[in-house]
Amino acid sequence: MRPFIALVIALTCATPALAEMPPWAGHWAAEPAWCANQTGTTPQAPIYLADTEFRGYENTCDIISAAPLAAGDAWDMHMQCVGEGQEYEIDAIFMVEDGKTLFWWDQGFMGHFTRCP
Repeated sequence: MRPFIALVIALTCATPALAEMPPWAGHWAAEPAWCANQTGTTPQAPIYLADTEFRGYENTCDIISAAPLAAGDAWDMHMQCVGEGQEYEIDAIFMVEDGKTLFWWDQGFMGHFTRCP
């Protein structure tokens, strides 16, 4: 009976493992000085990415899917967004280099961002 009691205690006290955040998660700025500003307060502020969301100055997106690409730290992203009263979808590619640089390609344009401290 003791092993059973030990198992019950272990299961009761166990905390769930934290989900690992993807490499693109965090605050990213087009200019390092923008990191001092709060996301959404000015165009010269960082964007925010999490595992399932994007927040910018006047738009937000739900990240619907993120499929890893063979190129390494790159993902094919599909997002549903709202901005300035409009709903739209984005298909983009995110690539993270050395955990410090984010490249974002969509509709033929590339954005380059630096991770904020």
